[in-house]
Amino acid sequence: MKPITVVLVYRQAMVRDALTSMINETEWIDAAAAPDDLAEALRYVKRVQPDVIVVATPLPTSTDAIKQQIKTLDANSPRSGIVILTASDSANVAEAAISAGAAGYVLKSEVAAVMPLAIQRVSEGQQWVSPSIKLALAKRGHEAMDLDLTSRQQTIVRSIAWGHTSKEIAVEMNLSRRTIEASRAEILHKLHIESRASIVKYAIDNGLFDEDDAIAVPPRAAR
Repeated sequence: MKPITVVLVYRQAMVRDALTSMINETEWIDAAAAPDDLAEALRYVKRVQPDVIVVATPLPTSTDAIKQQIKTLDANSPRSGIVILTASDSANVAEAAISAGAAGYVLKSEVAAVMPLAIQRVSEGQQWVSPSIKLALAKRGHEAMDLDLTSRQQTIVRSIAWGHTSKEIAVEMNLSRRTIEASRAEILHKLHIESRASIVKYAIDNGLFDEDDAIAVPPRAAR
């Protein structure tokens, strides 16, 4: 299989090189570090035209700065998917990045766990946004609805999305089956939905469920 080509853009050489080495540990990714100087980095990206550009942004990150950075990279390598790697969990910054054309938004706290998946998704023309950021963005679009689930309710939603029964969820969470079923009823009422299928759709739409990430109760073992 042809490796996914990646260029990492970041001005701090030590951190950039360490991130590049980490990404290269995935055998189907071929990552390279761009030069320190921004002008040289842009020329490098323009020449290489990688599948994915990973941009590590320093803090603080302004929405105007991140928009301009993405537009400049896109102008120099329009075929590349752009992934923002940042410590900023600001929904404003994430929204600005995505609206400017970024296909990925990864938090630095999650980089080791999710970067290969994010790179793969973006290289395939899909979007990958850190679940916590996706949830924050989804909530912005549902301000008129009472979608503020508690931590326990979010765990139950994730587990239902994975196909687990109330009994299985109760065992995993060390709660009674009656408590889980009461929580499920409250979730349905709070989200104004009526079925398990609707819960699954809500979980997917709001970043609480990903087919490649076993969140909350892990999938049942094959019998």
